[in-house]
Amino acid sequence: MENNTQARKKRFIIILSIIIILFLIYFIMFQSPIFKLKNIEVDGNKNLSYNDIISLTGIYKGMYIFKINSFEIKKRLLLNSFIKDADIEIKYPSSIIIKVEERKLVAQIPYNTNYIYIDDEGVAVKENEYDSKLPIINGIKIKKYEIGKKIDGIFDNNDMAKLLKIIYNKDIYKNITVIDKNNLMIKTKTGINIAFNNVNDVAYSIKFSELILNDLEKKGYDKGTIQISKNNNPVFLP
Repeated sequence: MENNTQARKKRFIIILSIIIILFLIYFIMFQSPIFKLKNIEVDGNKNLSYNDIISLTGIYKGMYIFKINSFEIKKRLLLNSFIKDADIEIKYPSSIIIKVEERKLVAQIPYNTNYIYIDDEGVAVKENEYDSKLPIINGIKIKKYEIGKKIDGIFDNNDMAKLLKIIYNKDIYKNITVIDKNNLMIKTKTGINIAFNNVNDVAYSIKFSELILNDLEKKGYDKGTIQISKNNNPVFLP
């Protein structure tokens, strides 16, 4: 009988100890100020502000870090059309680093009375007014589109996919006209055209054309066409 009583007391002490330990763990994780979020770092954002990113995540300073779900934060961020990818790093006890990869706006396509801004993968990022920093792509008819999705027909021309990646952040192109699947006409802001005709190496051709453009600009030319054919050798036609 005495042995049973001692055994019950021992079990009671063990259970009580476990409860106390669990309570202490809960207190430390969800009540102690040590694990309150104090530092939120955002990296990689250009079009979206720091506050925009924080608002999208739903987190805030002062919340307990163990309540933060990295997967959910990434999921919320990717709902924004400007964000291509995101990485969340929780640094205990009180910091989080949010790294975002934004879509690179490279051109705009006329749509009704506005323009659809697209990235270098042909994805519609935003519909807005005309932006003088982005070249206009003409010759693509859009019946309907969805923000965050690739524009139908954007890559029907053989050179467009490579071209969009090359012209990013270059403030020298005014518009790009799609003629057919093999031909493009690019108009520069100086007034000189670049005609692509079934080009083999788009990157080489653009680089060579820009060297010619610089030379023509120094000589005062404001019209004419740089013709590039399949052999990639540009020819200037005044």
